[in-house]
Amino acid sequence: MELFEYILLMLAALAVSNLVNRFMPSVSVPIIQIALGVGLTLLPLHFELTLNPELFLLLFIAPLLFNDGRQADKEALWSLRKPILLLALGLVFVTVGIVGYFVNWLLPVIPLAAAFALAAALAPTDAVAVGALEQKVKIPHRTMQILEGESLINDASGLVSFQFAAAAMVTGMFSFRSASLSFLAISLGGIVLGLLLTLIKYGIVKWLRRLGMENVTLHMLIEILTPFLIFMAAEELRVNGILAVVAAGIAHSVSYKKMNPEVAKLRVVSKSTWSVIIFVLNGLVFLLLGTQLPEIIQTIWNSPEIGNVRVILYTLLLTLAVLGLRLIWVLLMKVPGDGGAEHSPRKSRFRTALILALSGVRGTITLASTLSLPFFLDDGSAFPSRDLIIFLASGVILWTLLASNYLLPLLLGTEAEAAQEEETQAKIEILQSVVTGLNELSTEQNRLASVQIINAYTSRIRMLRKDDRKYEVQRALGLSVMKWERESTLLAVERKEVDPYTGYRYLNRINRLLFMHTREARYKRELFPVKHWDEMVGILQQARLSRPQRRAELSRLRIRNVTFVLQQLNGLLAEGGPDLDEVSSFILQYERLLLRLTRGEAYSVSREEYDESILEQARIGIQLERDSLQAMFEAGRISRQGMKEMKRDILFMEHDLREETV
Repeated sequence: MELFEYILLMLAALAVSNLVNRFMPSVSVPIIQIALGVGLTLLPLHFELTLNPELFLLLFIAPLLFNDGRQADKEALWSLRKPILLLALGLVFVTVGIVGYFVNWLLPVIPLAAAFALAAALAPTDAVAVGALEQKVKIPHRTMQILEGESLINDASGLVSFQFAAAAMVTGMFSFRSASLSFLAISLGGIVLGLLLTLIKYGIVKWLRRLGMENVTLHMLIEILTPFLIFMAAEELRVNGILAVVAAGIAHSVSYKKMNPEVAKLRVVSKSTWSVIIFVLNGLVFLLLGTQLPEIIQTIWNSPEIGNVRVILYTLLLTLAVLGLRLIWVLLMKVPGDGGAEHSPRKSRFRTALILALSGVRGTITLASTLSLPFFLDDGSAFPSRDLIIFLASGVILWTLLASNYLLPLLLGTEAEAAQEEETQAKIEILQSVVTGLNELSTEQNRLASVQIINAYTSRIRMLRKDDRKYEVQRALGLSVMKWERESTLLAVERKEVDPYTGYRYLNRINRLLFMHTREARYKRELFPVKHWDEMVGILQQARLSRPQRRAELSRLRIRNVTFVLQQLNGLLAEGGPDLDEVSSFILQYERLLLRLTRGEAYSVSREEYDESILEQARIGIQLERDSLQAMFEAGRISRQGMKEMKRDILFMEHDLREETV
């Protein structure tokens, strides 16, 4: 029961971290989660969590790396393979060697093999933390692709190096030649095993589909179990489980390119399910770091071997060493700059190198690695300086998070804001082009359905704009609508298309409303605008109409006025402008009003025809949005991340359409 309550508290803390980030957007979510983890230790709980290192690797590393492989952009990986491999392999091994010796020199209390283990844990970057940061600052697209590709591969290379260093520390034996050969053997073995087990999994899935078992829950469960089973199989066969799950994830992403009706629904559910799983796992890692910190800090604080101020200084020196080495390595790589035309080539390259260096946030993999260190060596003695190693790794994680959280925005500040605004404007233009296209393709038969879909798109435009002018625009349009109704009523009375009694009574109501909203005296004076005595006589005579006759006359006048207002609103929509969403909203309201007024007349359609028309207009809108989105991406006006977000929305809408069709 205590464990269950503890898990509920952890999940509640994850939800709170997002809430806090909503009100404190300048602080990244991982930092908030670490603070909440520390806060959990202050609660009067009767449960103390003890982490099993092997279980930690299986529970956190396997699904995280599998998902990284699934999300990998294979085209970007290939086109940017040189800088990615230099960072993911070259920099990792250089970091292990240089930082390992530096740690041993700085803190002789940490044996050389353990120092290499710490350096290997510090080598991989955390793309999740950078991805969260990208929502706040706009990292250049090409630079972000390098970071994503690097983090996918360096997770594997860093963890493999860490396992070798930790094994050398535990067993007390290490041979560079045998380690190199063993590295190649278990790495290739892990990749082959991951691909082989993925093929077996697909064979099982096809067999289940041939049996008619299309249950999405069953297939989703198989997909969730895949990384855990592959990792466990790799560990049993003594090959690298990390590379096995990465290879399986990449192979899994290839399968999703082969779209067919059977996997369409699974794809939607898979995206949603994995987004929750990855969010929970990443959040739990930082929460666990927070829960472990007080005890580790207390142990280090009470240790006579090292001073408190010095150990904090050592974490800062380690951070500077890791980021400084990364900056030098990127400069030596001569990665082309993407700083824009305002920067010289040399300054642009340095700026790109600085962005890549500061974006090298340490996070989940670093913490998971150090927490997975065994408590005892083979001879039964305690693992030397285990708490100190975890403390140093935690310090580097915090310093790099703070550096990326506060220094990157300074480096990218105004330029990032301008790029974000430009991308938002591009998204608005995409949706506006759909509104325009649907309006052009609408007919008398599908007009109401078309406006219904247009209203959905204009709601999305409003969400993107976050326009404070919304109330003023609605008020101005409302006044215009009342003036159009007044104009239509006056014309009807003048042309004797409606009896004077009904016309003037309706006009009286409109004038009162206009005077209330504008306080213009002319509307007050014209509350009863009779120009001739014969009109007065006609009014008195028409007053003798029965109630059903008056109701019929009023309905006929309202149909005339609503039709006239719709003509004016459609004219505004055809002209375009910044307020298309509000215009479309008014059109939808008046289309519905016209449908209620006309009832069984020619304008009305059956419910079945209306539903079919809605589905058809939705399909047209989705296709128009997809075409416009692709054009914007090719023109460079929207980033790959922005395109992914809009494609995800399209995917969900298509899923809803399929559900409606079924």
